[in-house]
Amino acid sequence: MIKLSRIAATVLTLTLVAFLLSACGGDEAAAPSAQTVTAKTAKAAASTGKSEDLIGQVITPGNLTPDNFKNSLSSRRPIVVTFYMNGPYDDSQVRSSVQSLESKYRGQADFYDYVYSDGQSFGDLAMILKVSTTPAVITINKQSKVQRAWSGYVDSKSIEQGIVEAISN
Repeated sequence: MIKLSRIAATVLTLTLVAFLLSACGGDEAAAPSAQTVTAKTAKAAASTGKSEDLIGQVITPGNLTPDNFKNSLSSRRPIVVTFYMNGPYDDSQVRSSVQSLESKYRGQADFYDYVYSDGQSFGDLAMILKVSTTPAVITINKQSKVQRAWSGYVDSKSIEQGIVEAISN
């Protein structure tokens, strides 16, 4: 029930932000501001399904995907991506688990973590990875395919298994 309320609140907030930004007006031919792009990215991410639906799919970066993430994909390095919010208990527990595993698997996989409310830091990556709630953890193997994906709380052992699978595939 609490998770459903969090999802509903997130969707409502994203919809409100998108509505307020679209009501600002201005010259439509002008390039969109970073806030507008962020709002559109977040809205699209909320409406495109779940990260889990991507398992086995090849990840193709977009124009706004961070360069370091693109470099990891093109270098055929396993990737672990975490989206979280500051504050919620589940988010801090999952982030702590991933950080602990990062020290164990450093050099074998690239790790990226993003605060979900800071769309400028991750560009279109949340949309590409279909992240619509936090915490979210996605592992990507050497072939740029999503190996595992979790939305919501996930224990450290499951995350580690996903990392090991991404490294070995």
